[in-house]
Amino acid sequence: MGDKRLSTIERIVHRIEEHIEEWRERDKVLKGEAEANRDALWAEAAERERLLAEAIGEETGRGSAEGLAKQERVVFVMHTEEVSRALETFAREGDRLVRVVPGRGSHVAAPGVKGTWLVFETSE
Repeated sequence: MGDKRLSTIERIVHRIEEHIEEWRERDKVLKGEAEANRDALWAEAAERERLLAEAIGEETGRGSAEGLAKQERVVFVMHTEEVSRALETFAREGDRLVRVVPGRGSHVAAPGVKGTWLVFETSE
C-alpha cells in the first residue's frame, strides 16, 4: 500500500514539474515576444519623433522642436492608451504637473529618444 501511494505522489509531483517546465517555456517565449514588440515600438516612436521634428521645422520655419515647445508652451508625448486614460483623468481632476524626471532605464530606443516620468500633484 505504501509503495502504491508513493508511486501516486511521485506521478503527481512529476506532472506538476512538467506543468512548471511548460509554463517556464511559454513565459520565456512571451518575454521574448514582448521584448521584440517593445523594440519595434521604440523604433516606431523614434521614427515618429524624427518625422514630427521634420514637420515642425518645415511648417514653422522656426527650428527645433524644443524651441517651438518653449514658445507655444506645449509638448507632444507618445504613450500607450492606458497612459492616455491616466493623463485624461489627471486633467479632468485638475491635477497639476509638478516635476519631470528623466528616465534612467535601459530602454534607449534611438539617439534622442528618452523616457520620462511626469509627476503630478492632486488638486485636493
